[in-house]
Amino acid sequence: MWEHYLQRLVEETTSYNNSLVNNFFPTALWPRLPHVVQTFVRNYIVSLATYFLLCSLWCFYFYHWKHDVHLPKEDIPSRRSIIQQIKLAMQSMPCVTIVPTISEYFIEKGYTKCYFSITEVGLIAYITHIIVHLILVELWIYWIHRAYHDVKPFYKHFHFVHHRFNTKTSLSPFAGVAGHPVEAVLNALSYTIFLFFVPMHFTTEIVLISLNGIWTFYLHGCLETKMWPFLTSDYHTMHHIMHRYNYGNYTILMDWCFGTLRHPVEEAKLK
Repeated sequence: MWEHYLQRLVEETTSYNNSLVNNFFPTALWPRLPHVVQTFVRNYIVSLATYFLLCSLWCFYFYHWKHDVHLPKEDIPSRRSIIQQIKLAMQSMPCVTIVPTISEYFIEKGYTKCYFSITEVGLIAYITHIIVHLILVELWIYWIHRAYHDVKPFYKHFHFVHHRFNTKTSLSPFAGVAGHPVEAVLNALSYTIFLFFVPMHFTTEIVLISLNGIWTFYLHGCLETKMWPFLTSDYHTMHHIMHRYNYGNYTILMDWCFGTLRHPVEEAKLK
């Protein structure tokens, strides 16, 4: 019975692999690849497509079409900065995608607490699992990000690569995953490690990982937006400029709890 249940998870990921990537490979080659390799290829191609499509659309809309509405001309990043970000992102992208691939492998082997259908636990438990999981992810990302800054070897050897982009004119959504591969792995682990402790709906977990990548692109776009209690792009811009404060991911909760929150409006008043 348990083997049949796990087989359903494998069939689910196989359907994702075939529907999203199968057409990119020769018909005779794709079925011969091991399932875990197919999953990695799917994650990698989808990550690349999402990265280039969404970031390019963002740059076209905000830097060209509406350049005089949302951002002053002097804050638009240079083409050179964007090219540097893309080069760094291409180095870290395989590491970004290999972690969720390993996660799916563990899920399919039954090592985690992932479940296949929401009806197995009920709607209330399903929502509770998502909330607990996101809080733990926020906690992980906050402290690992803070450690990058507080522990000097971490910053010198890993995080500095990402913080080369420390002004509005050098930041863009393309900088979201432009960093050291080790940092990419540590950040991605936030959506893996807690699967061993907190039950999570399988498909929802994949969606949450995808949304976090999109959010990372947005955080580096330098827009002045107000969406309390979310840690919006202007908070993260301040973090890059000051090299401290606002270490969180989605919300201001962790920075507020641990005394590292700095509001962009307050900073502007001080200046």
